[in-house]
Amino acid sequence: MTDFNPVRLRGHLRAASNSGATTHVRGRAYEDALTYIFDNVPGCTTRRNSLNKFDSEEIDIIVGNLQVDAGLKMLPRIFLVECKNWSVPVDSATVSVFLQKIEHRACKLGILVAANGVTGDPDNLKAAYHQASLALAKGILLFLVTSQDLIDLTCSEDFVELLHARFLDLHVSGTFTVGRS
Repeated sequence: MTDFNPVRLRGHLRAASNSGATTHVRGRAYEDALTYIFDNVPGCTTRRNSLNKFDSEEIDIIVGNLQVDAGLKMLPRIFLVECKNWSVPVDSATVSVFLQKIEHRACKLGILVAANGVTGDPDNLKAAYHQASLALAKGILLFLVTSQDLIDLTCSEDFVELLHARFLDLHVSGTFTVGRS
């Protein structure tokens, strides 16, 4: 289907977790990993580190999705990806800022790639989970992908299945889901 190579992906992820590298270098390596994955999904193209016209908001990755049969057929044609290669879970304030970026661009989907997940409790819709729930009520889809999700990938088809499962799970649960669905 594609030239996806799990060894290459793991190389990007190793660079992203290199404790001897600066935060900036680790963050760019994490974005490299996600760009590599999306660029290997049929029908997807990416742009990185784009600033809005006012230089007030940066988009880590924007994905154009042609919705081809073997690709992300269930997902919108354009969506944003925010990469957070943090050693701690991403907090609700950061999720809120990402949601604003999505809204400001009239997108319907954002994918938060948070190395160590997000704060809060999905059962009680606390912290970041609450933000995802509020977004869904406004018609904005917000998916969560973790480093463990990325490590488990063996091919681009795995990633397509993961995102399609997150799409369905979001509509069932009303908030982020984590782990294999």
